[in-house]
Amino acid sequence: MPETRIDKRVFDRFPGFIRGIVVARKMNNRGHFKELETLLNEAIAGAAADPIDLKTDPRTAVWNETYRELKCNPNKFPPAHLALLKRVQKPGVSIPFINKTVAIMNDNSIRGVLPVGGDDLLRAGDILELCPAQGSELFTPLNNPDKTEHPDPGEIIYVAVETREVMCRRWNWRNGFKTRITEETETMVMNIDGLGEDSEKRTVSVRDRVARMLEQYCSAEVETAMLTPSEPSFLFRR
Repeated sequence: MPETRIDKRVFDRFPGFIRGIVVARKMNNRGHFKELETLLNEAIAGAAADPIDLKTDPRTAVWNETYRELKCNPNKFPPAHLALLKRVQKPGVSIPFINKTVAIMNDNSIRGVLPVGGDDLLRAGDILELCPAQGSELFTPLNNPDKTEHPDPGEIIYVAVETREVMCRRWNWRNGFKTRITEETETMVMNIDGLGEDSEKRTVSVRDRVARMLEQYCSAEVETAMLTPSEPSFLFRR
Protein backbone atom coordinates (compact mmCIF):
# COMPACT_ATOMS: atom_id res chain seq x y z
CA MET A 1 0.00 0.00 0.00
CA PRO A 2 1.17 3.58 -0.60
CA GLU A 3 2.63 5.30 2.44
CA THR A 4 3.35 8.87 3.50
CA ARG A 5 5.70 9.28 6.44
CA ILE A 6 7.99 11.58 8.39
CA ASP A 7 11.54 10.62 9.34
CA LYS A 8 12.14 10.36 13.10
CA ARG A 9 14.98 12.88 12.84
CA VAL A 10 12.51 15.60 11.83
CA PHE A 11 10.29 14.93 14.85
CA ASP A 12 13.31 14.64 17.17
CA ARG A 13 14.38 18.13 16.17
CA PHE A 14 10.89 19.64 15.92
CA PRO A 15 8.67 17.67 18.33
CA GLY A 16 5.82 20.16 18.01
CA PHE A 17 5.47 19.60 14.28
CA ILE A 18 2.40 17.85 12.88
CA ARG A 19 1.29 17.16 9.32
CA GLY A 20 -2.33 16.90 8.27
CA ILE A 21 -2.94 14.51 5.39
CA VAL A 22 -5.71 14.48 2.80
CA VAL A 23 -5.71 11.66 0.26
CA ALA A 24 -8.00 12.33 -2.72
CA ARG A 25 -9.01 9.65 -5.21
CA LYS A 26 -11.16 9.58 -8.34
CA MET A 27 -11.04 13.38 -8.45
CA ASN A 28 -12.10 15.55 -11.35
CA ASN A 29 -9.69 18.46 -11.48
CA ARG A 30 -10.71 19.65 -14.94
CA GLY A 31 -12.55 22.80 -15.84
CA HIS A 32 -13.34 26.05 -14.11
CA PHE A 33 -15.58 26.53 -11.07
CA LYS A 34 -16.83 30.10 -10.65
CA GLU A 35 -17.81 29.65 -7.01
CA LEU A 36 -14.33 28.40 -6.16
CA GLU A 37 -12.69 31.29 -7.99
CA THR A 38 -14.92 33.68 -6.03
CA LEU A 39 -13.83 32.10 -2.74
CA LEU A 40 -10.17 32.46 -3.70
CA ASN A 41 -10.65 36.10 -4.69
CA GLU A 42 -12.42 36.76 -1.39
CA ALA A 43 -9.49 35.23 0.50
CA ILE A 44 -7.06 37.45 -1.42
CA ALA A 45 -9.15 40.56 -0.79
CA GLY A 46 -9.41 39.70 2.90
CA ALA A 47 -5.65 39.33 3.21
CA ALA A 48 -5.09 42.72 1.56
CA ALA A 49 -7.71 44.39 3.75
CA ASP A 50 -6.36 42.95 7.00
CA PRO A 51 -2.67 42.16 6.50
CA ILE A 52 -0.56 40.49 9.17
CA ASP A 53 3.06 41.21 10.07
CA LEU A 54 4.83 38.18 8.63
CA LYS A 55 7.86 38.75 10.87
CA THR A 56 6.05 39.03 14.20
CA ASP A 57 2.76 37.17 13.87
CA PRO A 58 3.34 33.92 15.84
CA ARG A 59 1.77 31.82 13.06
CA THR A 60 4.43 32.97 10.59
CA ALA A 61 7.33 33.82 12.90
CA VAL A 62 7.60 30.16 13.93
CA TRP A 63 8.38 29.19 10.34
CA ASN A 64 10.99 31.94 9.99
CA GLU A 65 12.61 30.72 13.23
CA THR A 66 12.51 27.11 12.04
CA TYR A 67 14.15 27.98 8.74
CA ARG A 68 16.91 29.88 10.55
CA GLU A 69 17.49 26.91 12.85
CA LEU A 70 17.96 24.82 9.71
CA LYS A 71 20.55 27.37 8.44
CA CYS A 72 18.15 28.47 5.71
CA ASN A 73 17.59 32.21 5.23
CA PRO A 74 13.78 32.73 5.15
CA ASN A 75 14.23 36.05 3.37
CA LYS A 76 16.05 34.33 0.49
CA PHE A 77 14.09 31.06 0.66
CA PRO A 78 10.69 31.90 2.19
CA PRO A 79 8.23 29.13 2.97
CA ALA A 80 5.77 28.99 0.08
CA HIS A 81 2.77 30.11 2.15
CA LEU A 82 4.67 33.15 3.45
CA ALA A 83 5.67 34.13 -0.08
CA LEU A 84 2.02 33.78 -1.10
CA LEU A 85 0.79 35.86 1.85
CA LYS A 86 3.36 38.57 1.17
CA ARG A 87 2.15 38.72 -2.41
CA VAL A 88 -1.59 38.87 -1.76
CA GLN A 89 -1.40 41.32 1.15
CA LYS A 90 -0.69 44.06 -1.37
CA PRO A 91 -3.90 45.82 -2.51
CA GLY A 92 -5.11 45.03 -6.01
CA VAL A 93 -3.13 41.81 -6.42
CA SER A 94 -4.68 38.78 -8.11
CA ILE A 95 -3.34 35.28 -8.68
CA PRO A 96 -4.20 33.03 -11.61
CA PHE A 97 -6.74 30.22 -11.39
CA ILE A 98 -4.50 27.31 -12.45
CA ASN A 99 -6.87 24.48 -11.66
CA LYS A 100 -9.40 23.61 -9.00
CA THR A 101 -7.04 21.86 -6.61
CA VAL A 102 -4.39 24.57 -6.79
CA ALA A 103 -7.13 27.13 -6.06
CA ILE A 104 -8.15 25.08 -3.00
CA MET A 105 -4.53 24.95 -1.82
CA ASN A 106 -4.05 28.70 -2.27
CA ASP A 107 -7.37 29.58 -0.63
CA ASN A 108 -6.58 27.51 2.44
CA SER A 109 -2.95 28.68 2.67
CA ILE A 110 -4.18 32.28 2.76
CA ARG A 111 -7.12 31.80 5.11
CA GLY A 112 -5.39 29.32 7.42
CA VAL A 113 -1.93 30.95 7.37
CA LEU A 114 -0.51 27.44 6.97
CA PRO A 115 1.55 25.58 4.34
CA VAL A 116 -0.82 23.59 2.11
CA GLY A 117 0.62 21.59 -0.78
CA GLY A 118 -0.12 18.49 -2.79
CA ASP A 119 1.45 16.00 -5.17
CA ASP A 120 0.12 13.75 -7.90
CA LEU A 121 0.45 10.27 -6.42
CA LEU A 122 0.61 8.54 -9.79
CA ARG A 123 3.66 10.64 -10.67
CA ALA A 124 5.30 10.29 -7.26
CA GLY A 125 5.39 6.59 -6.38
CA ASP A 126 4.33 4.58 -3.37
CA ILE A 127 6.48 5.88 -0.50
CA LEU A 128 6.59 9.62 0.23
CA GLU A 129 8.83 10.89 3.01
CA LEU A 130 9.75 14.15 4.74
CA CYS A 131 13.37 13.70 5.79
CA PRO A 132 16.87 15.22 5.85
CA ALA A 133 18.52 15.09 2.44
CA GLN A 134 21.63 13.09 1.65
CA GLY A 135 22.44 15.55 -1.13
CA SER A 136 22.36 13.05 -3.99
CA GLU A 137 18.61 13.33 -4.58
CA LEU A 138 17.30 15.00 -7.74
CA PHE A 139 15.03 18.03 -7.92
CA THR A 140 13.42 19.58 -10.99
CA PRO A 141 12.01 23.03 -10.15
CA LEU A 142 8.36 23.67 -10.92
CA ASN A 143 9.18 26.84 -12.85
CA ASN A 144 12.21 25.39 -14.69
CA PRO A 145 11.54 21.83 -15.88
CA ASP A 146 14.72 21.73 -17.98
CA LYS A 147 16.92 22.13 -14.90
CA THR A 148 17.99 19.45 -12.43
CA GLU A 149 19.61 20.22 -9.10
CA HIS A 150 20.54 18.53 -5.82
CA PRO A 151 19.37 19.56 -2.35
CA ASP A 152 21.93 20.51 0.27
CA PRO A 153 22.97 17.66 2.59
CA GLY A 154 20.83 17.84 5.73
CA GLU A 155 18.20 20.01 4.08
CA ILE A 156 14.63 18.94 4.94
CA ILE A 157 13.06 17.54 1.76
CA TYR A 158 9.86 15.79 0.75
CA VAL A 159 10.98 12.92 -1.46
CA ALA A 160 9.70 9.91 -3.39
CA VAL A 161 11.73 7.18 -1.74
CA GLU A 162 11.89 4.77 -4.68
CA THR A 163 13.12 7.27 -7.26
CA ARG A 164 14.83 9.81 -4.93
CA GLU A 165 12.93 12.51 -6.83
CA VAL A 166 12.44 15.52 -4.56
CA MET A 167 8.87 16.78 -4.53
CA CYS A 168 9.56 19.82 -2.33
CA ARG A 169 12.81 21.46 -1.24
CA ARG A 170 13.57 23.20 2.06
CA TRP A 171 10.59 21.63 3.80
CA ASN A 172 7.91 23.68 2.06
CA TRP A 173 9.79 26.26 0.04
CA ARG A 174 9.48 25.14 -3.58
CA ASN A 175 7.63 22.30 -5.29
CA GLY A 176 9.00 20.08 -8.01
CA PHE A 177 7.81 19.79 -11.58
CA LYS A 178 7.30 16.05 -11.86
CA THR A 179 4.58 15.65 -9.21
CA ARG A 180 2.81 18.94 -9.85
CA ILE A 181 -1.00 19.00 -9.72
CA THR A 182 -2.54 19.33 -13.19
CA GLU A 183 -6.04 19.09 -14.60
CA GLU A 184 -5.29 15.42 -15.34
CA THR A 185 -4.50 14.60 -11.71
CA GLU A 186 -6.92 12.01 -10.36
CA THR A 187 -5.14 10.79 -7.21
CA MET A 188 -3.09 12.94 -4.89
CA VAL A 189 -1.82 13.41 -1.35
CA MET A 190 -2.15 16.87 0.18
CA ASN A 191 -0.10 18.03 3.18
CA ILE A 192 -1.07 20.68 5.74
CA ASP A 193 1.87 21.50 8.01
CA GLY A 194 1.46 22.80 11.54
CA LEU A 195 4.01 24.38 13.87
CA GLY A 196 3.71 26.60 16.92
CA GLU A 197 0.86 27.78 19.09
CA ASP A 198 -2.53 26.14 18.49
CA SER A 199 -1.00 24.23 15.57
CA GLU A 200 -3.05 21.07 16.11
CA LYS A 201 -6.38 22.89 16.20
CA ARG A 202 -5.50 25.04 13.19
CA THR A 203 -4.10 22.13 11.18
CA VAL A 204 -7.14 19.93 11.79
CA SER A 205 -9.46 22.78 10.82
CA VAL A 206 -7.65 23.47 7.53
CA ARG A 207 -7.22 19.77 6.75
CA ASP A 208 -10.93 19.11 7.15
CA ARG A 209 -11.89 22.19 5.12
CA VAL A 210 -9.57 21.06 2.32
CA ALA A 211 -11.19 17.62 2.37
CA ARG A 212 -14.70 19.09 2.15
CA MET A 213 -13.71 21.35 -0.75
CA LEU A 214 -12.13 18.48 -2.68
CA GLU A 215 -15.36 16.53 -2.26
CA GLN A 216 -17.51 19.50 -3.28
CA TYR A 217 -15.54 20.92 -6.18
CA CYS A 218 -13.60 17.89 -7.47
CA SER A 219 -16.07 15.09 -6.63
CA ALA A 220 -13.18 13.34 -4.88
CA GLU A 221 -13.22 10.41 -2.52
CA VAL A 222 -11.19 11.66 0.46
CA GLU A 223 -9.42 10.15 3.43
CA THR A 224 -7.71 12.13 6.19
CA ALA A 225 -4.99 11.45 8.74
CA MET A 226 -2.51 13.24 10.99
CA LEU A 227 1.22 12.51 11.21
CA THR A 228 2.69 13.08 14.68
CA PRO A 229 5.71 11.86 16.66
CA SER A 230 3.61 8.93 17.90
CA GLU A 231 2.03 8.25 14.49
CA PRO A 232 4.75 9.13 11.94
CA SER A 233 3.36 7.22 8.97
CA PHE A 234 0.07 6.58 7.21
CA LEU A 235 -0.76 3.72 4.86
CA PHE A 236 -3.59 4.30 2.45
CA ARG A 237 -5.14 2.70 -0.60
CA ARG A 238 -4.53 4.19 -4.02
